[in-house]
Amino acid sequence: MLRFHISLFFLGFIIILSSCRKNFDTIQSHGDFRIEKDTLFLDSVFSGIASHTYRFKIYNTSNNDVTLNKIYLEKGVQSFYRLNVDGDTGQYFENVLIHAKDSIFVFVEVTADIQQLNSPVYEEKLFVEDAAKTKDILLTAFIKDAYFYYPQRFPDGSKDSLTVYTDPQTGETSKISGFFLNGDTTFTDEKPIVIYGHMAVPPRHTLTIEQDAHLYFHFNSGLIVWEDACLKVNGSLGHEVIFEDDRLEPAYENVPGMWNYIWLRENSKNNEINYAIIKNAEVGIVAYPTNDTNPILRLKNTQIYNHSLVGLYGIASYIEGENLVFNNFGMSAISLQLGGAYQFKHCTFANYGSGIRNEKTGAVYVSNYVKTDNQIIVSDLQSFNLTNCIVYGNAAIEFFLDKNPAAVFNYEIKNSLIKFEDPLNNFDQNPELNFDDITHYQNILRNEAPVFEDPQNNKLLIGDSSPCINQGDINTALSVPLDLLGVDRTTAPDLGAYQHISF
Repeated sequence: MLRFHISLFFLGFIIILSSCRKNFDTIQSHGDFRIEKDTLFLDSVFSGIASHTYRFKIYNTSNNDVTLNKIYLEKGVQSFYRLNVDGDTGQYFENVLIHAKDSIFVFVEVTADIQQLNSPVYEEKLFVEDAAKTKDILLTAFIKDAYFYYPQRFPDGSKDSLTVYTDPQTGETSKISGFFLNGDTTFTDEKPIVIYGHMAVPPRHTLTIEQDAHLYFHFNSGLIVWEDACLKVNGSLGHEVIFEDDRLEPAYENVPGMWNYIWLRENSKNNEINYAIIKNAEVGIVAYPTNDTNPILRLKNTQIYNHSLVGLYGIASYIEGENLVFNNFGMSAISLQLGGAYQFKHCTFANYGSGIRNEKTGAVYVSNYVKTDNQIIVSDLQSFNLTNCIVYGNAAIEFFLDKNPAAVFNYEIKNSLIKFEDPLNNFDQNPELNFDDITHYQNILRNEAPVFEDPQNNKLLIGDSSPCINQGDINTALSVPLDLLGVDRTTAPDLGAYQHISF
């Protein structure tokens, strides 16, 4: 045992000695370094907002420990760039050690004010100097001007919040970080809109978003339309309104769950979304019930992609949709629960997400009930009409109707392609999934591949060998005469949101 303790002490002593290596044998570098790259692109960043951290390496090419004379930014302390060199932060560094045949990391960030720049392209050189040479690396960032919306911060350090629920029995409230807009508001394409927290449209007011507007949401942020409030999204073909997260780096282009949702609260009014692209949230749109005789949402010519949960989540809601393309979700493209009224024409509801899903997380899931911890709540499904649509994905079952007999369950599926593979006949006793029932199902293509262009990358046009060609109901096509790309479909309508093309 004593020998063990002595050995352990000796090993610890060796580790301490090696970690305290002396630098007395270090020499000055004479051209003995190499920089990993000559240009560092920091991509796009909003004015006044810190960028992601980027990095590169400086290599010691010699067999000796060397020191670099200087590493510094062209504009010195006036630079908008910030450096971290081997653990130290600043804009100017001297006598930087690099061990023999080793390297160091240089980390770079930028926070720039576009009002102080002559151009949105902000370039500056970073110099690395030793006794023999000076090399530079060009730092490049694109600084985007924007309008910023965020909750007010109070003197005590707290932030403005929204009360989203009050318990009717206890009076306890649930709050989220957020703020109300000041009355009627219009967003245009003048500048991007960057949102922190939850931006809410107040009761009896309207948020209008015009074509080409671009809304960026920070993590844990969203858009809420309050009771008696209204959202109008007025995009057009080629000038869509875009809702996405505020991470501008290419690596985050299609990352789900980067912001929260568009939430249409109970009894919001006459919401319309036309020609929009909604991507990378947890849920694209959440729609609650309405007492109005009009739909709470008319959703047209819209693409919803890459959400960590659901594309469209309806709770006893009233929604009309046409020319919609949905794809890549952790759960469902559309999940409509606790009944309601829904009509969809010429829609492509797909899910090629990478998650593990079951029949209740297929591309289309519809029920007339919800389960809570203590009970099952039911409500009438007044109507669910699906016409000239495609429902497909990479799971065996991408379409599921889930009826509770204690409430009404009305539905009609016409001229649509449905993926429902049930080789073990687990759902033979479910009458809502009897595709031979002509009362509810008419002209159904079942389990035929639609021949999408590139579904993993959200390219869901159908090819010229698709079974969906000329299978649409003509009367429905006449009510939606142009496909999502403006192609006429009135003479030979295909299923889904697109007329077929040759890839």
